[in-house]
Amino acid sequence: MKRYLLFLFLSVCGMASAYAQNDVKLEAESAAYTNCKLVEDNKYSGGKALELTESNAKITFTYTASEAGKYAVYVCYDGLYGAKVVNIGVNGETTPIQGANKLEELSAGNFIMTKGDNTIVITPNWTWFRIDYIRFEKGGSTVQFDIASAPVDADASECAKTIYTFLRDNFGKKTVSGVMTGDMTTANGDVTQHDDVKAVYLASGKYPALIGFDFMNATGKYESESWYKEYTASCIALAEDTYKRGGLPAFTWHWRDPSRKSGDFYCQRDDKILCDTRITDAMNADGSWNTASSLYANIIKDIDTVADHFLALQNKGIACIFRPLHEASGAWFWWGASGAVPCVKLYQLIFDEMVKVKGVHNVIWVWNPNAVGDSDWNPGESYYDVISIDIYNDDNDHSSNYAAFDKLKTLSGGKKIIALSENGPIPDIDKEFEEEAVWSWWMPWYQTWEGKFVNKTSNAVWTKCMSDERVITLEDRSAGWGTYTGVRSPADNINVSQSQALYNLQGRRISSEPSKGLYIKDGRKVVKK
Repeated sequence: MKRYLLFLFLSVCGMASAYAQNDVKLEAESAAYTNCKLVEDNKYSGGKALELTESNAKITFTYTASEAGKYAVYVCYDGLYGAKVVNIGVNGETTPIQGANKLEELSAGNFIMTKGDNTIVITPNWTWFRIDYIRFEKGGSTVQFDIASAPVDADASECAKTIYTFLRDNFGKKTVSGVMTGDMTTANGDVTQHDDVKAVYLASGKYPALIGFDFMNATGKYESESWYKEYTASCIALAEDTYKRGGLPAFTWHWRDPSRKSGDFYCQRDDKILCDTRITDAMNADGSWNTASSLYANIIKDIDTVADHFLALQNKGIACIFRPLHEASGAWFWWGASGAVPCVKLYQLIFDEMVKVKGVHNVIWVWNPNAVGDSDWNPGESYYDVISIDIYNDDNDHSSNYAAFDKLKTLSGGKKIIALSENGPIPDIDKEFEEEAVWSWWMPWYQTWEGKFVNKTSNAVWTKCMSDERVITLEDRSAGWGTYTGVRSPADNINVSQSQALYNLQGRRISSEPSKGLYIKDGRKVVKK
């Protein structure tokens, strides 16, 4: 793999620099660094390495490229004391990578380099790790898209097939605008009057075409209480209205503790155990389902409850997008706390129970890994239509997140549509095309419940992107689904490409749920997250 190595050290600033050839490696100890410990006896190479144990640690490399283009970047690091996450930023484009408790070289993905100096920064996402070196190879991903012409559900309803065809037709050509909904007290069945949807309209002059809803109150300890039931009923009513207007209803499921011991979906926050249920509590020692266990019975009951909501929509000729077990490898939700293998089995159980047992055929299935390298958490390509990621950039950071896009393309073998299922600021549509990261859709989190995520994009950027013909708004769907028959042949080659920036873990991340302001607890009051 090594062909040659050339180091030029800048004594004034202490940064490592190298002229790009085909394969260049920069040692961490030759970079500029702060709040890091220099380790002399690196067990991997016998040389030196940098240990990062502080949240404000930072390593800065400078890579001098002889020509512009895409470069594969690799990082050799040890996630001390277990799997740890590190952020790597290349010219401001940031992505996470996760390493186990051993020093090994891992791919950080493909990054766009300019001719001349490029800045590469490594910072903690989750501290306690050791960096040995970074390495560069000229050239990007060679994975080509080969996306199926039909959904993974062989018995998909005609409305589900229509939505899938719509997403496939537009993938790489246009991005569907979206927004997540939170508070459900004001819309009265009219999605254009929902406060989160109106926030986008007030910022841009147009309505988003994809509207996010949540089954978080459909099941669990308090499912029979009136506020919980009303919340879910409002979601269903708005999903119907969204579809009838030609929009895309997209459901997430913050699945509350199926054991009913708590009303939470988080395992832990602020060093407090909120939910200690594990998937393995419903399994036998050999990993098979313990169908006699009360937890398994509750899991099936919850899945069937959600399935029944989809069936009610199916009976009305309405299809939806569904994203179960999101962000699992982060382990902040109970469904990720047992590791990859049980979580994969749970995802497959949800699919099989809903599709094969209950007869739900109006769903486009989304697999939402927490990190772009979560290969062990993949439920299998026959279980999902879309692969997605959640990215929360800083306010007014409208990066295309091309590094994450490219890694998801690799993770799914180029066989799946790629979406940005949660985000803060929206990606700039020009950058999406310039950097070959045309997301199927993006969906900023809610404005209500003091989320204020619509405000993380300026009105000028909202207006620019929502007015662009390459961004699909609800106004563009005014003809509805009845007239849509598809425009792309199954044989057409879909040619899109790469992306990601990132969030951190709460306490350990700047991610989705923990930072979203307020949430409803026990159906009684609003409390700070």
